[in-house]
Amino acid sequence: MNTELRQVLDALVERGSVSADVVSVKRLLIDDSARLKGIARSLIEVLALSEDEIADAICSRFRFARMQIVHEMESAPANILTDDEIRHYNALPVFRIGLELTIAFIDPPSSTLNNFLQKLSGCRIKPVITTVSDFEAALKNYKGGLDKLQKIVTSINFDKLDIKKLGEKGATKAMEAELDGMMSDLVNELLLRAAKSGASDIHVEPLEHELLIRFRIDGVLQRILSLPIAYHPAMIAVFKSRSGIDIFQRGIPQDGRITMTFADREFDVRVSTLPLLKGEKMVLRLLSKTSMMINLENLGFSESNLRQFRSLLALPNGIVLVTGPTGSGKTTSLYAGLNEIKSIGTNITTVENPVEYKLDLINQVQVMAERGLTFATSLRAILRQDPDVVLVGEIRDVETGTIATEAALTGHLVLSTLHTNDAIGAIPRMINLGIEAFWVSASVIGIVAQRLVRRICARCKEEYEPTPERLEAFGLSNLPKGTTLFRGKGCEYCSGIGFKGRVAIHEVLVITEEMRDVIFGEVTTGKLRKLALANNFRDMLFDGVQKSLAGITTVDEVRRVIPFS
Repeated sequence: MNTELRQVLDALVERGSVSADVVSVKRLLIDDSARLKGIARSLIEVLALSEDEIADAICSRFRFARMQIVHEMESAPANILTDDEIRHYNALPVFRIGLELTIAFIDPPSSTLNNFLQKLSGCRIKPVITTVSDFEAALKNYKGGLDKLQKIVTSINFDKLDIKKLGEKGATKAMEAELDGMMSDLVNELLLRAAKSGASDIHVEPLEHELLIRFRIDGVLQRILSLPIAYHPAMIAVFKSRSGIDIFQRGIPQDGRITMTFADREFDVRVSTLPLLKGEKMVLRLLSKTSMMINLENLGFSESNLRQFRSLLALPNGIVLVTGPTGSGKTTSLYAGLNEIKSIGTNITTVENPVEYKLDLINQVQVMAERGLTFATSLRAILRQDPDVVLVGEIRDVETGTIATEAALTGHLVLSTLHTNDAIGAIPRMINLGIEAFWVSASVIGIVAQRLVRRICARCKEEYEPTPERLEAFGLSNLPKGTTLFRGKGCEYCSGIGFKGRVAIHEVLVITEEMRDVIFGEVTTGKLRKLALANNFRDMLFDGVQKSLAGITTVDEVRRVIPFS
């Protein structure tokens, strides 16, 4: 009999829920049943105890809190446990705050299970106890298991189609008859595999003698398949037909859109074509509408950065900028911020190009420059709509920037993005756009800069002790001797790469009065950085190294997106 079961039985006897004699007589039956069904289910069945009696006994003995979770599932964190793991461990993620993850159990978790879940999630585990019926009801509402999409079986063997693996000469003849009538099925298969792998983009690229298919997975392009170049026109035609693009127009760039659903996941696929010397290249961007409903706690903010970002969102007026290159998660951060501050008592309006996701309780405007509906004209109209919060998809010119700063100074909270390398660089960037330094200094209240790095696969993560030379190459020679770092060995779950998923690294710059004086005067990044550091500013490199030491990502990943000095 395991330790947890013995302690629960002792607690039940002490509480008078069952006698010691009954436990003694049925001990072997309880033990056998618990191995198959778990502690709580076995005790309900063998001892005819109520769910509440068992949950209360577990809480009193192990000093866990008791929680009803059935109504918490809508905002529960996703992609932590597979469906099989949820069932096997009777464990359901409830919510995550910073690096603390609350998981509901119906049985007391062992230290081994607790350590496994901590390694898997990269978070400190906070166990709570619930009843079997509440757990089952919550499980029906939970949409965050890893396996729903993965359970869809692929129907085409790419190894039999890949000319790089078969040899180009033999492959082309052997595949002609087979591929001739299956292009539509092959397109379906590519979309399914991209969705299953978590790819953000599909690249369909004509080369000299092959049609190259690549997926961008966790920010890195990976070769998936090479087909004979003769099949390029047919594949492009199928994608164009599905996305509403003119099949016969090949000489100009075109854009379209596909909507598709796999399992319980809905995807919006934005399609773009570009005429090249060897034919049209097509890139398809997959946007999962389901995964967009995300909370700030799930974006990888450190406790300090999250607190500062929330303090900026709580202010009644001013401009909050999120900066970074294309694909760094700026829109996700802004949408998560809007999800947090939206309410029936707040009028929030966005102007975007394009509107990527529909949000409840938020008015969204789609820019259409060809009809005269630009960021600037939309923003002017929005300010006549009695807004409290305005999101401008991007400040890209002096007109939009000036109107945004004026809006911030007349009592509105304005959120927007800017393409700069770091938070401090956003200030001179706005001034270089032509926005008056006075408007910038008076309106900007805070800047968040971010990058996305790949997350170490939790199922094959291992510790290692780097050599002094390697630490010095990373600029980390000041770390104490014996410091361990982490890496992924590669496993079936991560396709042998050692990474699965991505996490953001951030820096949050809160503008102080001293900084405003510098901005209004002769602004330089050096002066601003000196003031920021004096106010305990921590840059993205610091955040990235902290996440490396915590085993969330690797130092190599951080160095890939941020050059070490």
